[in-house]
Amino acid sequence: MSILLLSGGIESATLLHERCGSGDLRALFIDYGQRAARAERAVAIALCERTGTPLTTLALKGLGALAPPGAWKPHVPLPARNLLAVSLAANQALALKARGVLLGLQRDDQEHREGAPPFIAALADTLAALGLAFETPYRDLSKAEVVARGRALGVDYAATYSCLLGRRAPCGRCPQCRSRAQALACDS
Repeated sequence: MSILLLSGGIESATLLHERCGSGDLRALFIDYGQRAARAERAVAIALCERTGTPLTTLALKGLGALAPPGAWKPHVPLPARNLLAVSLAANQALALKARGVLLGLQRDDQEHREGAPPFIAALADTLAALGLAFETPYRDLSKAEVVARGRALGVDYAATYSCLLGRRAPCGRCPQCRSRAQALACDS
């Protein structure tokens, strides 16, 4: 069994569809107080129901209070969120005697510190020391290539969510919305 970090966005939804069906996958959604948590959680639940994948949701809304005033805003990704998310997924994997953790990281994510190859390699080494595998199967793919892969699997990207602002309808202007629109346009 593997634990998939599921945000409800393009990469994690694609990875869910790619790995579901074997009965060997569990998804984990983490609400760390991000503005889009409600919409992301709803999408994660719907995706897991559609694919028959068990889902665990963690409510950690108080994490923003740990940052100094003004250092973190709910519409901006939590600093080092991959470190936190992978740690929590590793904890669940160990508790369930799973073999590893899956993260839908793609090539463009490498521009950020927590998606850079040295950081991801350090996470993989840490999980390996715990006896867990750490898989980032899309790390060499662009978001558009992930979309192409997902479309071949039948992923309905209209049923995913990527907006940082958490509105019912995506804003279309935040970095996530722009990246999403660009990837979907490249593949159509």
